[in-house]
Amino acid sequence: MYISEHLKWRILIARALKSFHFESENANRNLKRVFEVFGKYLLGTTYDTSLTYLNKEKYDISELKLPPYILIALKLLDAIRLTCDRLHARRPNASWTLTAIVEELLAVVREKEKGHPDRKNRVD
Repeated sequence: MYISEHLKWRILIARALKSFHFESENANRNLKRVFEVFGKYLLGTTYDTSLTYLNKEKYDISELKLPPYILIALKLLDAIRLTCDRLHARRPNASWTLTAIVEELLAVVREKEKGHPDRKNRVD
């Protein structure tokens, strides 16, 4: 089966989002949340289409890997969302410098690390 290059990268992004942001406590609701928060903006597809991207039997693209900088960015999406929410809550409609955003992002990441010290946050 022919799979275009663009589709291959979308499939890899969908699978990376699931691997970084999926929690198995309530699988169906959690996949929907991951799609609503990140997937619909990054993939530009419907929820059903994003679910088919996760089917490893239908799409076997095991020879491809996302570049490390893309994986890191996908892993940090939740922290970036929290950072933006915090900054907006402090001063709505304010413009923020890149330095202020990065400082707040680092604070969010440090708080998450303190909350989960035994969790491995490696990007493989």
